[in-house]
Amino acid sequence: MPTEQELISRTPQPATRASLARQMRENGLTLGGTVLVHSSLSSLGWVAGGPVAVIQALLDCVGPQGTIVMPTHSGDLTDPADWRSPP
Repeated sequence: MPTEQELISRTPQPATRASLARQMRENGLTLGGTVLVHSSLSSLGWVAGGPVAVIQALLDCVGPQGTIVMPTHSGDLTDPADWRSPP
C-alpha cells in the first residue's frame, strides 16, 4: 500500500469532494440512482478529506433517494468463534 506522501507525489491535482462528485456525474451517476462501489481508494490518488470525502461525493450524486452499495470486508464485524477451516 502506498504511503500518503507517495500518493501526493503521484497525484497531479488533488481530488476533492466537489471534483469527485463532478466526475461521478459526468460518468452517469444521477440523483435517485443506485451505484455499486468497489474501488481501491489509492487508485483515486490523493483525496483531500480521504475516504470520507469519497463517500460524501457519492452521497452528493445520488442524494437521499439514491442507494449506495459497497462491500466492507471488515473482520471486525464477525465473531471468530463461528470461523471454521475450511470456511
